[in-house]
Amino acid sequence: GVCGCWQPQVVTLFDVRVVDTDAKSYVQCNVEAVLSSAEHMKKMKYVDAVETRHATFIPFVVSVDGVLGREARMFVNRLGDSIADMWKKSHSEVMGWVRAKMSFVILRATNLCLRGSRTKWRRVMDINDGAGLPGYMD
Repeated sequence: GVCGCWQPQVVTLFDVRVVDTDAKSYVQCNVEAVLSSAEHMKKMKYVDAVETRHATFIPFVVSVDGVLGREARMFVNRLGDSIADMWKKSHSEVMGWVRAKMSFVILRATNLCLRGSRTKWRRVMDINDGAGLPGYMD
C-alpha cells in the first residue's frame, strides 16, 4: 500500500488487473464496460480487507492495449498533479511523461505474461557449505 495517496495518514491499497478486451468473451461489450466490470469485481473481492485495515482501495484495471479504467485514470491524474507540483513543471508535460512510462510498463507486463521470463530461475538459497540444511530438513 501507499500512505497518503488520497488522504494524509491513510493507506491506499492497489490491485492490478490487465484485461484482454479483444478476447472472444468481450466481443459484444465496449472497452469501458469491460474495464468498469473488472473494477467492480475487484472492489467486491477486497471490500472486507479494506474496511478492516481502514484503508482506501484502487482497482488499477488496464487493458492489454493500454486503456486505463476510470479509477486508474483518476490515480494517474493525481500522481501527475503531485509530480508536477514537486518538479515545478506543467501538468501536461508531466502527464506526457507519466503516460509514456505507463505505456512501457504495461507493454513489459503484457509481454512477460505472454512470453514468460527470459532469465532462468535461480535458487534464492545458495547453500555451498551445507549450513542451512538442518533448518531446511525440519
